[in-house]
Amino acid sequence: MNNFTIKSNAPYSLNYLVYIQNAFLSNKQKNSKFPSFDISHWGLLEEQLFCDAYKNIWAEMTRRISQSFLVDHNGILETEQKLFQKLFKPDNQGVEGFAESRKSFYAWFSSLTGQITIERAADHILYYEMDIYNEVSNMINLNDEYSQELLISLIYDDCLFGDSDCYSWHSIISLQDIYLQPQKKKLVSKITNRWNNNKREQN
Repeated sequence: MNNFTIKSNAPYSLNYLVYIQNAFLSNKQKNSKFPSFDISHWGLLEEQLFCDAYKNIWAEMTRRISQSFLVDHNGILETEQKLFQKLFKPDNQGVEGFAESRKSFYAWFSSLTGQITIERAADHILYYEMDIYNEVSNMINLNDEYSQELLISLIYDDCLFGDSDCYSWHSIISLQDIYLQPQKKKLVSKITNRWNNNKREQN
């Protein structure tokens, strides 16, 4: 179907949020996820405040990306510093902690084992093994009169604190969704059901 397209990438903003989430959980000894190191000096908010701020930031970045992938870029942690800084205490420790977290994230995500690996690994499974374009386009309701686009945001691990199912045309997919069963088996139906149920909200 020529009027249907799929765009996918691994956004800096959403993967940074997952990175901070995992560091937070590992520090609380609730989970063993990457990254796992001592971040007690970063000045993150206390648990409930952190979770509340995280949900709001995740929702805001998901909303922006759902409108255009172009809002996310390798400098977004600098240009939107005030937004991401809300995860940290409003003092010098929080300011320095955010700067250190940003540096730590970029050291990984901008390397060959970060964004490039995530996107290439996901693309191989999604487009070659699963043939997601044909699978999805054959199952969704399309309007032949205008172009329609499915946006896929790839994240390296599951988001546990935010809602990833807000928009019918924007799917947030973790590596677990495409590598592990039964998530992998249900992925296409999850995407198409959300699209067909017309959960699209007004921008």
